[in-house]
Amino acid sequence: MAGARSLRCRTGCAGGCEYGDEGKCSDSSLLSKRLSEDSSRHQLLQKWTSMWRSTSEDASVADTEKARLEEAAAAAEERPLVFLCSGCRRPLGDSLSWVTSQEDANCILLRCVSCNVSVDKEQKLSKREKENGCILETLYCTGCSLNLGYVYRCTPKNLDYKRDLFCLSVEAVESYVLGSSEKQIVSEDKELFNLESRVEIEKSLKQMEDVLQALQMKLWEVESKLSFTCKS
Repeated sequence: MAGARSLRCRTGCAGGCEYGDEGKCSDSSLLSKRLSEDSSRHQLLQKWTSMWRSTSEDASVADTEKARLEEAAAAAEERPLVFLCSGCRRPLGDSLSWVTSQEDANCILLRCVSCNVSVDKEQKLSKREKENGCILETLYCTGCSLNLGYVYRCTPKNLDYKRDLFCLSVEAVESYVLGSSEKQIVSEDKELFNLESRVEIEKSLKQMEDVLQALQMKLWEVESKLSFTCKS
């Protein structure tokens, strides 16, 4: 048409629109802009959500690991101690019969001990400071006769809590925590090298050494005879 003229709208859209469509073009551009902003916000929200989930998962894993370590530590604290003779490693008692410890006397007090502890019935007066009037009996290890400490048979009133308790010297005792190591099953072809096998091996080596010495003597005698025959 002669009177129709296509002009750009005020919004500057590339595909020129009629003056009558100017409002529509403006609305379309505004809608696109809002959709773009909404898309950006959505992406940012997704990013934050992802970061939060990752942080939450890491925190959950850390909390789980922390709880596991705390449980292991608590279990380790609850594991009983076994007291061993420092001379022959025979078990003397355990922490289940623990009463107290005395730092000044460098000893531990137990309610009961194992059959590896021998009690000398000869009684003697304690010479320790603040133990005047205490009658003691000496404790020995039945395996190596090591002096382990004393048992209190008679005490003054202020020391009644020590009566009939076994006082083991810290210097004569070693300790082992139950469950601190795991037992490993060893196959027959990889049997552990123990004292009995060592004795057998040493015995066999001694026999082989005797045989070699006897053969060496025989060889020396034969060489001597051959040398004498050649000279003759």
